[in-house]
Amino acid sequence: MKTLEILGKNRSDTYTKTRICCRAVIVREGRILLSHEKATGWRLIPGGGLEDGETPEDCVVREVEEETGLIVRPAEQFLTLHEYYEEYRYTSHYYICEAAGEGQMHLTDAEKDRGLVPEWLPLPEAVDLFSKHESYAAVSEEKRGTYQREHTALLEYMNYLLEKTLPENIFRLLDGKAYVPDHIGLSGSKIMIFEDGVLKIVPCSMAREDTVRMMKWLEGKIPVPKVIACERDDEYQYLLMSRVSGQMSCDEYFLEHPAELLNILARALKMLWTVDISGCPRIRDLDTELEEAKSRVENGLVDVGDAEPATFGEGGFKDPEALLEWLYANRPDYEPVLSHGDFCLPNIILNDGEVSGFIDLDDAGVGDKWRDIALCHRSLKHNFDGTYGGRIYPDFDPDMLFDALGIDPDRDKLRYFMLLDELF
Repeated sequence: MKTLEILGKNRSDTYTKTRICCRAVIVREGRILLSHEKATGWRLIPGGGLEDGETPEDCVVREVEEETGLIVRPAEQFLTLHEYYEEYRYTSHYYICEAAGEGQMHLTDAEKDRGLVPEWLPLPEAVDLFSKHESYAAVSEEKRGTYQREHTALLEYMNYLLEKTLPENIFRLLDGKAYVPDHIGLSGSKIMIFEDGVLKIVPCSMAREDTVRMMKWLEGKIPVPKVIACERDDEYQYLLMSRVSGQMSCDEYFLEHPAELLNILARALKMLWTVDISGCPRIRDLDTELEEAKSRVENGLVDVGDAEPATFGEGGFKDPEALLEWLYANRPDYEPVLSHGDFCLPNIILNDGEVSGFIDLDDAGVGDKWRDIALCHRSLKHNFDGTYGGRIYPDFDPDMLFDALGIDPDRDKLRYFMLLDELF
């Protein structure tokens, strides 16, 4: 447990008054519970003053229920923060808490006047909100100081979680740097984005041992993240990489400028196809893909609920076994190139009209040319039709990708590789 101090500019040489508070950090599915004063716009980490004869743990339970109606169980204290303003020393004890049930809010008249309500906010948004504390300096020193306190607490919370979960060498390399979790994508990995790096945490059961070797082989051939460190424990693989600068190709700007996007994506595909694949350390040909698909089917790992609506059921395949049988019986001709393996828009990073990086390279290797084309075509379709992101961009046809590539579509291969991907 760490102890920190914040020294206000208006502090006295010595403090003569003290106030002790206890506050709860409650995070659920990437969202943190805050107390939101609708009348003032303030948001705060739930908590309040320690009463006579009360333990800090009892205080945090009582305050959270009064402010939010949620009953919590304090798991552990991770921070004590002392703030010095004028003649006061304000002490806040921060606890990581777990939701244990529903209770009853009990607001004071003042809290009712301020319109206090509980609010679940994505953790990165909360960190960003409190990080702007200095912008309030000219308006309200109280709000500036309060937001500085909450920002400090959330950074310490995130760093505390890293120290508890990461291998020592990975944690040392990160050196207490601030990060935001990334929830974009469908890979199932935990992603933490730092100012100059990205940490990808993958269950060992999902991690590919040759991914690091593949990434190192790709360095200097195409723009990819640089591997800084990679370690494993009994449960997870921890891959620390450099951060690629730019925006995902599903960024709103590119979806509003489809011609520009298609030209860049076409160049990205052709960039992969021009790489000399001799000596490539990973082969992702159809034999490999079908054997992995077979293993997934036999072990019940295929999520039919995540498939395209027409793939299974009426008008489609009866089940994954039937689809696998069809895939074996309808193997297309093989056109080997360097394949990304998951060429979807979030995995292609763009900057100043160029490809600045290919990310999420767990399936990269020598593979069929049409696998990347098929997954890119599907990703374009669903990013523009509102399946991903919710916004519909009209008058877009994913077949325009073939115009940008200067090739004719092979409908049979498109369908084959889209169906193959349903088993992964």
